[in-house]
Amino acid sequence: MSNSDSTVLATNLHRSSSGTKAMSILPVLNHRPMIDGHGRTIDHLRLSVTSACNLRCLYCRPGTGSSKCRSDLSDTQRLEFIEYLYEKRGLRQLRLTGGEPLLHKSIVELVARIRNAAPNLSLAMTTNGQTLSKFANELRRAGLDRLNISLDTLDPQRYESLAGGRVDRVIRGIDAAIDAGFPPPKLNSVVLRGYNDEQLVNLTEWAFERSMEIRFLEAMPIGPAADFNRRYFVSASEIRKILEDRYHLTSIPRNRGETATRFHASRSTVVGTIGIIAPMSESFCGQCRRMRLTADGKLFPCLLDSRFQDISPCWQHSAFQVNWANELIDQSIAGKKLTGEFQQESGMVTLGG
Repeated sequence: MSNSDSTVLATNLHRSSSGTKAMSILPVLNHRPMIDGHGRTIDHLRLSVTSACNLRCLYCRPGTGSSKCRSDLSDTQRLEFIEYLYEKRGLRQLRLTGGEPLLHKSIVELVARIRNAAPNLSLAMTTNGQTLSKFANELRRAGLDRLNISLDTLDPQRYESLAGGRVDRVIRGIDAAIDAGFPPPKLNSVVLRGYNDEQLVNLTEWAFERSMEIRFLEAMPIGPAADFNRRYFVSASEIRKILEDRYHLTSIPRNRGETATRFHASRSTVVGTIGIIAPMSESFCGQCRRMRLTADGKLFPCLLDSRFQDISPCWQHSAFQVNWANELIDQSIAGKKLTGEFQQESGMVTLGG
């Protein structure tokens, strides 16, 4: 995305006499929490490690073929940024995303380096599960805490039509993750009318049999899939109605910053947890404590807003410039709004969901 294509947050960077960018000097404090203009503490980063993906989910990236990765930050740059946020700016949660993060060639090493640098950081990953069976043991040993896995249908033909992949690979990945010692992964299902909306109970039963929480998501009208998602949109109220016809649902209090409305679900001897994520009909923007960093170094304060800060200039002469990073981080979160405006032109495959 070029500056001419989007509204990029202004920076107060100056040019030195040599013509290179210099920055205003800011004090580096021992600990300075990231607090936005509305008093919200931002302590959760979603880090996209690659823009490549081996699926073509219709609600994310319609079309054929695999997406390809652009010029990225290095793992060392990512690690330096994370370590700084963790030690000085109050980062408490990190989620690794893509594209598909397991396509990143050094993903296991990156997890191990993050865990070594930030031992108390909550470290999770969202994956489509296509190659998870190959990596589950290594990821667990490297220090990954937990997994979210995308699973929109159990039907092989529908899965291939919707996502362009194989559902049996996802199931093998889930089994491998549990065998590796991960807590039962959370399942993410985007609900689409005519594609999987009549299969919600089957998905729920399958998840409950394996002691997994399942979360149903409203499709979001952003990026190249915006028109498709509007056409096949299913609201949270419709999702609840489908589930209430089969289960008794009891609300679970929502934690600060949590995106899902969660329910204890019970029917006879069947019991489990269901989450519904409703960014369209039941916005949770006001409680958001997230920011997103794309694989190529764009820091987005909001999933639904095209504005970003490019943090790649934070590295000058191979050294991480703390003052520069502070200024860009502060300006980014200062622009975070109370409600999303659904003006995001980039696709989920770039933003990491």
